Amino acid sequence: MRSRTWGWFLLTLSFAAPALADFGCHFLLDQVSYLNLDDPEKKVSIRFTAREDMDLLGVSFLEGPAKDLVSLKVSVQDDLGGQPSTVTLGSSFLVPGSNGWKNVPFNNLPLLEGHVYHLVFEIDQFRGGHHKVSTADPDHFVSLGYGDTLNGFDPQDEKKDPKLDLLVLEKGHWKTLGRQPLFALYGAGFKAQGAPYDTAGEIPIHGNGTPGDPSDDLLQSECLHPHYGFNATGVRLRVRKVGNPASPLNYRVYIHQYIQHKTFLGFSGHAFQPGEIGRDFQWHSFKFKKEDNPQSFPPECRYVVFQTDAGRPSDQAPGCQDCYVISDLRTSGGLANGDELTFDGGAHLSREAYSTDGGKTWIDLFERDANVILTGPESPSPTLPSTLAVPTPDLLRKALEP
Repeated sequence: MRSRTWGWFLLTLSFAAPALADFGCHFLLDQVSYLNLDDPEKKVSIRFTAREDMDLLGVSFLEGPAKDLVSLKVSVQDDLGGQPSTVTLGSSFLVPGSNGWKNVPFNNLPLLEGHVYHLVFEIDQFRGGHHKVSTADPDHFVSLGYGDTLNGFDPQDEKKDPKLDLLVLEKGHWKTLGRQPLFALYGAGFKAQGAPYDTAGEIPIHGNGTPGDPSDDLLQSECLHPHYGFNATGVRLRVRKVGNPASPLNYRVYIHQYIQHKTFLGFSGHAFQPGEIGRDFQWHSFKFKKEDNPQSFPPECRYVVFQTDAGRPSDQAPGCQDCYVISDLRTSGGLANGDELTFDGGAHLSREAYSTDGGKTWIDLFERDANVILTGPESPSPTLPSTLAVPTPDLLRKALEP
């Protein structure tokens, strides 16, 4: 049977499917909502897959509105058929306070790479004693924040986690919600994983009411820093229009020479006409101009910039009229090493940036990420080189015989 094993291995290499290359922030968040633990039998679970072996030292979660402080128990449980197993591997306790990120300590609880776990949140009615000293009802509760879109991956490097989800136990039954858990895990040796994005935003692009004068345009961009040489052919972004912009949305790509602290235009072109963009956020794609396609993006910063002659500023959200806006997101602060858990794992790689003078100067927003993605050609399928048949030696033939 060993000969069949080798045959399937070689066949897999020969017919591997091509993959579409892209690089950028795919994480989506439009709104943060909250689940109230307002019943002593109600529980909330964050289901996740450990991305590496970790001795767990702490768990952070996003606390929302609370009323008449109650004690909260946080436990780690194994997964059993998609639900918490009820067997507690470790637990900790917290009396919640004001809104924001809260940390609960753990004592070197081992987590295994690839293993599915649950972080279970519930009201701690006994607080370590033998009679109830706390309760949960509409006048005594704590709430946990979550995102509206389940992304199914780790924001830092977008490693897939098909088990990631939010569950709630009500009336004795677990229900899977299909929503984005907001949490962080911290382990010994500075290991961490989680989803820190808790603030959704919109970044406006407009011509400042002077369509003939580009010097005062408000430009928005995402600075992308590929980890390897990347031949990009276009861009995908999550964008919508506000009002009725009279001019198209254009793109520019700026090269950033960080040693000289200089930024200069690489190439530019047209992205979309106003009629191609709707009033609700959607992903839209465009190709670079034929003479610019493909473009080599080395492993260093490039500003992917968006500009329009249309629109003007406004005091009303999202900050402009008859303009375009791109979705973005960030962490609100108060989360230990929160920036390292966002896309690309740090402030000095990928980040959002804007210009108020048409591109002469740039202001980096190190803790924000816009939904802007470089797209590239399909990678070629790996194939074995063509060779002449060679007789199999007797010893190898006998080893491969079933």
